[in-house]
Order: sequence, then structure tokens, then C-alpha cells
Amino acid sequence: MTLEFDKVVSQVQRMGQALAARSASQSERLALAWDRLSLLGDVDAVQERINLVRERDAGFRGAALLHEPANRAYPLPPIPSRATILAADGSQVYPNAHAAALYYLINVGVFIYYHGTDALPVPLTDPHLYYTDDKLHDKEGRLITNAAVNARRTVQELATLARAVYEQPHSEGPLLALVDGSLLFWADKDVPDGKQLQAEYLGWLVYLHDLHANGPQGERQPICLAGYVDRPSSAFLIGLLHLMSLSPDDVRRPVLETNGDLEGLTDQPLLFKLLKPGERSALLVQQSPQNKRYHDKDPKYEIACFYLNVSAGVPYHLARVEIPLWVAREPELVNAVHALVYDQCQLMWRYPYALTRADELAVVRNHERAQLNDLIEIELRRHQQPVAPSEKLESKVVRHGRTRYARQKKL
Repeated sequence: MTLEFDKVVSQVQRMGQALAARSASQSERLALAWDRLSLLGDVDAVQERINLVRERDAGFRGAALLHEPANRAYPLPPIPSRATILAADGSQVYPNAHAAALYYLINVGVFIYYHGTDALPVPLTDPHLYYTDDKLHDKEGRLITNAAVNARRTVQELATLARAVYEQPHSEGPLLALVDGSLLFWADKDVPDGKQLQAEYLGWLVYLHDLHANGPQGERQPICLAGYVDRPSSAFLIGLLHLMSLSPDDVRRPVLETNGDLEGLTDQPLLFKLLKPGERSALLVQQSPQNKRYHDKDPKYEIACFYLNVSAGVPYHLARVEIPLWVAREPELVNAVHALVYDQCQLMWRYPYALTRADELAVVRNHERAQLNDLIEIELRRHQQPVAPSEKLESKVVRHGRTRYARQKKL
């Protein structure tokens, strides 16, 4: 049975009309947001409104300003002459109930890049195989979800990065510790040990700050922890613009459940109007329960961010760079993160070079997964353990094999 295009054409036409109308509506909202952004230069007035929304527990999820006006673009600063960049990324093999043995694997790659020197980069990997019942099942005996593996991988990424930072000798210039994605970590209800993982993650955040403050040998080594979010779809700044447009009486939870007349608009098109290549936005602090937990531990662990136009020209490409307040409070460290991240993106066409290499180190490819399964099967047989993949898995192999064979015959 083939697709009957005569039944789809009218739907495609209606789709085109709807998208055109949505684009026109978005252009109007963008113009309104731009007008409001131009007025957002009074940091104290913004803080007064943030204090009001906190007092009323109004559920605001937008951004607060740190100390910079939001209606300005901040130019690319000079890059440090020397710096050490450590980037970490992770990959995983999820547990498969139909395989010969039940396990999951987390592999973290760390790539160390020495900016401004002739030293060769250093690749590191940190694989961990999990196969015990307490790691594979929740308290009710159910197999853990992929979300649980993902959460554990995130914690392992930060832990491996922190250990690599500790092993670095003291060097001239800042040290940039870079992870892929947000620095704000939380575990949902599908993660059986979520609270423990969140505590461990925050512990590694504290550990990195202690290294920043004292260094492995007691000397201060500036450590700039940063999370790189590619193509962000967040609306933190839009939320702030909506909040500032309200009268004090309207600063209530029901009104702040949406962004009002700016609903549906994200920060990205607004920032493209503000930021030229290499420029960053003002420092923002997301208002969320997760970030409040970091703040309650100590204000210096709260996560701030800025948007960065990482392109060299048209077309523009936006990233969100997240940093803890121990970095955001020091202008020279913010400048170092700004310049180094932008420089890394020029090496790899709009994505940090060191993170790209860390991903290459971490990823477990299909043939490597097959080799790992072979090793596990050999070891099980050596210990006289039964090895019998499920009938369901074998039937899939047979079925897929026949499908491929049938297609080859037709060709």
C-alpha cells in the first residue's frame, strides 16, 4: 500500500497556511518583546520585582538578572594566552532483558586540551559495568528505566571530570571544565535512587569549588565549570519580560503560568536581534526549584547562564552557557569562559572542539557493544553459567534477517 498523495495534498496546503499564520503571529510577538527588552536596563527594578514574586511564591520560572542590564550585548573579550580545557561527555548501553546477561554500561570520555601551548591533547575514558541486583532493579524488583541510567551517567560525567581536574598540575591561566548540557541536574520519579544521585551530584559541584578555592596542593587554581547547551529552546528572558510588563497586583501564580501575550516565543529569535557573532547576553539566573536547592546549599553553587552567539557570521547560531555563581561573580572568569568557549566553537564550526572529541571517546558503537556481549558470554561459559538469549530476541534476528534477504532478492 502506497501513500495516496491526493488525500494528503489538501492537508499539506492547510499546514502551509497555518505555519504562515503562526510565523506572522510570532513576528508580532517578537517585535513586542524587542520593545520591552529595550526598556530592561534597570537591574534594581528587576530585582525588586523578583523579590516580590518570591515573597508571593508566585511560581515564576523565568530569569533574574545578576548585575548586568539585559538590554545590552557584551562583546567578545580577549582570549587568555594559556588555558587548560577539560571536556567530559558520556554514553551508555541500556539493560536489555532479552540479552544473555543483564547489565548496563556507562562510559565517560574526557578530552584535555592545552590552549596556547604545544602540548598534545590527552584523551581519557572511564567505563563502568553494572550487573548487581541493587544496580539493576528498584526496591520493588522492577528493572530500572533508561531514565535511571541516564541520571547515573550524568553524575558519573561530573565525577569523572572532577577527578580529572584534580589530577591536573597547576598551570598558568584558567582551567575550563566543560560538560555537554545543563549544569542543573534533577532526577524524576522513574529514578529509584534519585535523591541520592542529586546529593552526589551536588557533592561533586562542591568538590570542584573547593579545588577552585584551594587547589589540590593548597594553591588557588581558577576553575571555571561550564555547561554547554546547544540550540537552546528556553524562554527565561521572555518570562522576565512578561513579569516586568505586569502591574504589581497581577504578580500572581495564575497570571505567571504562561508568558501572556509573549506565550510561545523563545529567547532565541530575540537574542539573534541583540547579539552579533561572538557577543553574549547579560548574566541570568533561572528561577526554579532545582536552582533554589543549589542556592540553599550555598549561594555560590546557584547556576547562572548567558546566551552566546557562537557563529562567525550569518547564519547565526545560539548556545546557552551555564556557570555556577562562583564563576559568575568574577568578571575575569566570565570573560575567560566567554572567550574560550567561542574559540572552541570556531575550531569545530559552532560546537566546542573538546566536547566533540569527548563525545567520540565516550560513544559505544554497535560493533563495540557486540564485542562486549561476546566477552560477557565467554566469561559466563567459563564459569559454567547458562547462556541462552530469549526466544523473542532470536525471533527478531531471524525476522530482520529475512526482511533484508527479501529486499535483496527483489533488487
